[in-house]
Amino acid sequence: MKKILLVITIIAIGHISMAQNFKIDAEHTAVTSKVQRFGMVDVLGRFNKVDGTITYNTDPTKISADVTIAADSYSSNNKGGEDAVKGPAFLNVASYPEIKFQSQSVEKRGNDLWMKGQLTIHGKTNSVEFPFSLIEPAKDPTGLNTLAVFASIKINRQDYGIAFSRKLPNGKDVIGNEVTIELNVLAAQ
Repeated sequence: MKKILLVITIIAIGHISMAQNFKIDAEHTAVTSKVQRFGMVDVLGRFNKVDGTITYNTDPTKISADVTIAADSYSSNNKGGEDAVKGPAFLNVASYPEIKFQSQSVEKRGNDLWMKGQLTIHGKTNSVEFPFSLIEPAKDPTGLNTLAVFASIKINRQDYGIAFSRKLPNGKDVIGNEVTIELNVLAAQ
């Protein structure tokens, strides 16, 4: 009986040690957004303050992520546009200072990995799922154990209570509803 318990304990410890926590490196991470303006050109923005943890596991279905983005860290190289996005008509950063993502599961579909989770923007939470890829942990030139995650997701801003709706004289939306969010994340142990 003692041998069986020892084997079970060793297996359990080995399984636990496969999970590794990596802190998001904000300086080497890009979370960008893209939305159509005037029905003709995409406005590109970037959130500069990203914090969180990615829990890596050799079993990819056990990978998880917990991410917080400072909504007021949005920049787009256009002061007026940045102020509008941060203002009450869009992100309303005074009332909703954080954008959050909490993963719930990862599923393997063929050769692709799909993450499901809860995305909170503008105080409203919705379930989302998206494909992602990763570069498994490796030592970088400074000796840190790092990994990289890449993903892209499309959301409808109206689903998050961002209801700004103005039309141009030609009937096109001043700002489109579909927003593409791209993640290029580096995390380190």
